Amino acid sequence: MNKKSLKYGSNSILLVVIVLALAVIINLLVGLGDFRWDLTSSNLYSLSEDSKKILNAVKKEVTIYGLFDDGHIPAGSQYKELINLLDEYKDYGIKVTYVDPDKDPGTLTFLDKDKTKGIAKGDFVVKSGNKVKRLIASELYGENSMYGRVYKAEPLITGAIKFVTADSTPIAYFVEGHSEYSLTSNLTQLRADIENNNFEAKSLSLMTVEKIPDDCKLLIFASPKVDLSESEKIVLKTYLEAGGRAVFLFDPIESDKKMTNFEEILATYNVALNYDKVRDTTNCLPGDEYSLIAALTSNKINSSFNSYGEFQVLMPDSRSLSVLQVAKEWLTTTSLITTSYDAESVKITDQDAIEKGPFPLAIASEISGGSKILVFGNGTFLTDAALMSRYASYFSNGKVYFTSTLVNWLSDKTDETTISPKIVSTKSLSTTKSQAKIISIILIGVVPVIILVIGLVVWTRRRHL
Repeated sequence: MNKKSLKYGSNSILLVVIVLALAVIINLLVGLGDFRWDLTSSNLYSLSEDSKKILNAVKKEVTIYGLFDDGHIPAGSQYKELINLLDEYKDYGIKVTYVDPDKDPGTLTFLDKDKTKGIAKGDFVVKSGNKVKRLIASELYGENSMYGRVYKAEPLITGAIKFVTADSTPIAYFVEGHSEYSLTSNLTQLRADIENNNFEAKSLSLMTVEKIPDDCKLLIFASPKVDLSESEKIVLKTYLEAGGRAVFLFDPIESDKKMTNFEEILATYNVALNYDKVRDTTNCLPGDEYSLIAALTSNKINSSFNSYGEFQVLMPDSRSLSVLQVAKEWLTTTSLITTSYDAESVKITDQDAIEKGPFPLAIASEISGGSKILVFGNGTFLTDAALMSRYASYFSNGKVYFTSTLVNWLSDKTDETTISPKIVSTKSLSTTKSQAKIISIILIGVVPVIILVIGLVVWTRRRHL
């Protein structure tokens, strides 16, 4: 061995030893610490500032149970994504534990003693004291919309923590007795979303009560087909005058009979019902001009959705609403969803009576320091039939918008606790045939040749060392 080869050989061995030593030291340091770096474009594994503020305020002991064996979760599984997010909650004192019910069947009994919550293997369960909240993995992972996957894990998990640590649970009452949609058969998905928003959902008949229950934080009319009676109007009016919050979802009715008592209530808030059906040949589903694709207006209430660009909702078979031009200093009325200028209003009683758009399809109205109401010219878009149809991904926009933004606005939670779901969009690169051919030639032909030439040059220079 000559001196030159010994020198270069020794240097190479020393360099390998140094690199291996550094790798071992870095791995030891990483193993000792808890370093995580969220490289996802949507920050899927990072908590928002709102969540951090909520978690910092939690004073009770909270445990999140994952009912599965976390040691057998493949890397590409949706559970892996959720496990990574739950690691963030540990930093704020939330306990996270994973239990396989097949190995420890007593866990299900411990979490659901009365067997009323439907808790099963694969679920996540948030528990504090005697309060338990079930979270289904598929709902946390999210659903597809026209903008991408709506990732709802953070708002649902943080919401569940708020639910189990709250001293009391607000109730959303769905009014019945006017041929409304059924809470148990037509609105099960909406009900689940509202309950995930920390409400308990119940049905209520205004005919059987002298006043709205004191625990009512939200009153919902899900597409009434007949008018309020006089006694019901008084009950509702009394509730709103005391600062109540209500949602009115009105579908078009093929009748010339007016809803005068509903109209009287709405007029107080400068909102009027129109007895029509809205069509739009431009912004609609293919072949159905009455299946409107409407857009959110730009305002403070809709601000949490501004980052998604022009957020649109599918609202088939809608009636238009009007904002009454009556000056009331103590009232703020905001149009939330509107049609395009190409929309037309067709009167129910006179098919030849047509007006041009745009028309409000959703309006929010607030009495300063008092009650709030939300009025939709559509209720169909929130039904199970719509949310399970072939256009379910489009309808999900409206459901997410309703539950994430409007329910929070009605509950005075907009500034503090609104945690919007994250949109996980798939980015793709489009190429023409000629571009694809050039890329293939470069990758398959040019790059390997360049590597081969570089290798030959290095080998030629070093073969005599």
